[in-house]
Amino acid sequence: MKKQLLIIMIVIASVTTYVVSDTSEENPNISPAQSYKGKSASEPVNSLVNNKTVMDAKSTFSGANNSVSPEQTLVIWREIKTLLSDGEIDVSLEKQLIHSLKQSSNSEVYLEVSQLLQQPDNNLTSRNQEYLLSLLAAVNNSESVSLLLSTIESEQILDSNAIYSAKKSIQKIARTDTHMNLFQSTFSNMNSDNVFLPDIANAIATNASESSFDFIINQIDAASNKSVIAMNSMEFITQEKLVPKLQNIINTREPNSEISQVSLTTLANMGQYEATAALIQWSAAQPSSADSLVGELFYSAASRSPSAYRAIEKELNSYDFSSDKIKETIQNVYSNR
Repeated sequence: MKKQLLIIMIVIASVTTYVVSDTSEENPNISPAQSYKGKSASEPVNSLVNNKTVMDAKSTFSGANNSVSPEQTLVIWREIKTLLSDGEIDVSLEKQLIHSLKQSSNSEVYLEVSQLLQQPDNNLTSRNQEYLLSLLAAVNNSESVSLLLSTIESEQILDSNAIYSAKKSIQKIARTDTHMNLFQSTFSNMNSDNVFLPDIANAIATNASESSFDFIINQIDAASNKSVIAMNSMEFITQEKLVPKLQNIINTREPNSEISQVSLTTLANMGQYEATAALIQWSAAQPSSADSLVGELFYSAASRSPSAYRAIEKELNSYDFSSDKIKETIQNVYSNR
């Protein structure tokens, strides 16, 4: 029994995931990972490039200007490629590659990365997609993100670790609105059954501007197979600048339509002053039959932020309510704070 347990533990230990660590742009680092072949990155490997050339590239990177030539960048990448084929990683080389690709493009490197990404990961024999998608997210410029998004759009990504890596990579590059146009074009081009389509939609909503908000609404109004995914992404909208857009929807669309209901929920989820004020204005025109919905919306808003209470305190008496019951419901939310 002990011998069987030992064998199981060895097998589990040999199958480890490895991705580039999630660090800030100022300190692009890569976490060391154990090889699925049981080797450490410090052990000798059969390199496709001359060791002296690699050392020259390392030496150049450590110099005062921290610059790496395109030729040296290619040498570094091919050493990483060789290590990767043996299930190994080298933290120092990866940091150099990320730094170099951030500084300048290298078409040869991206071409070879693209070629590897076309080969689906296969449990113990290949972890290329899992690792390289994370690497592209760490570089996080227009060229690397374009390759990342085109890969998840068109290539087969079936391995669970690779899927996880792809989703985490999307989240990383979606922390700002830098790549919004790329996200929108990817959403438009993706098949509706692509497993990553919701992640792309959520990335758009997370940093939505007025124009990208309109993109989401247009996708919903298109009544296509992607419409539900676009609508579900609205829960990630938190920007107060979009309150007028949401307010326009709840004031002009059919009250019982799904887009109106989702817009109300989005305003409530914001919990911000302007969003709550918009809900108060909308509630003032509602009949008493909407009492339950109004209560849910305001309790949700109040649970998000104290700003909701300030909005009720300042704005509630600014409107003439069609239903005293509705106004009382909102007052009760404030009283129960």
